[in-house]
Amino acid sequence: MSFQQNITLQHITAEETLPLRMTVLRPGQLIENCRYKEDSLPSTFHLGALINGKIVCNGTFMKDVCSYFTAENSAYRLRGMATDPDFRGLQLGSSLLQEAEDILRLRGCKILWFNARETAFIFYEKNSFVAVGDLFDISTVGPHKVMYKWL
Repeated sequence: MSFQQNITLQHITAEETLPLRMTVLRPGQLIENCRYKEDSLPSTFHLGALINGKIVCNGTFMKDVCSYFTAENSAYRLRGMATDPDFRGLQLGSSLLQEAEDILRLRGCKILWFNARETAFIFYEKNSFVAVGDLFDISTVGPHKVMYKWL
């Protein structure tokens, strides 16, 4: 399947991220568990990859200091990165990350970090992110590690 000519990367709303957050990241959970208190902050932004107008990949980027890099106050955190399983392997996640990194550099961000699910380590490593610290468990979600990239 080739969708390249129909892919659009764009800013989306927090509400538009919820369907993928619910189905991919928190299946069976209430919608309240898929919202983040930082979703509506002026410094937070949401990106979506759309194919034929349908959001099939999204991520949320919020200003947040990482405990491993406390001296770096220009840090942003990625949350809610999700791709519809039917559209994986099309480089949508990588394209979305690259777009976000470009935006973050323009905002003066020096580091992008997040809590990565163990199942996504390889994806993030392929996108030049590095793991730091020990594996830890997030209740109802599973094993994670902090990953980051200097911008």
